[in-house]
Amino acid sequence: MTTPGLADLIYQGNMDQAIELANQLTPDEIRKRILNDDERFLDDQAPCDVFLRRWYQTLESPYLRAEAADCFVSAYTTELAPIPNGEYIGAYMRTESLRELIKKAASAILGPELKDLEDTPEHPLDAASAQKWRAAGRILAKLNLPLAVSPIAPVEDETD
Repeated sequence: MTTPGLADLIYQGNMDQAIELANQLTPDEIRKRILNDDERFLDDQAPCDVFLRRWYQTLESPYLRAEAADCFVSAYTTELAPIPNGEYIGAYMRTESLRELIKKAASAILGPELKDLEDTPEHPLDAASAQKWRAAGRILAKLNLPLAVSPIAPVEDETD
């Protein structure tokens, strides 16, 4: 008996198992397996949407969330376009991930991650470069970032 693939798990409704399997893959590999190598989404996009949104919410790393958003934003305007609020879901993923990525980058630049490179015995990051990095980190940290786009489209006024 063969082990079910990612798309099989998704279309069987085994989302927990699908997420477990997906956590071993890159976002590009996930996209390939569910949207390029499998054509079930052509008839039924809902399972892919449910999976993607659940999987995305499990990602803790802002770097991985940004990579996932980068990979799937366009899917919500193409392969998954029939999903209600699809463009808004994609916009949410993009704006939420960028917001968190900018915060994480500022924290990494201003925190010990960069300082450690300056203080190691070989000093791979010289003092002048470190000073420029910290200045960039302070700029990022001061940004008044907008909130992420809502994943739900606003209700249009039908009185027009």
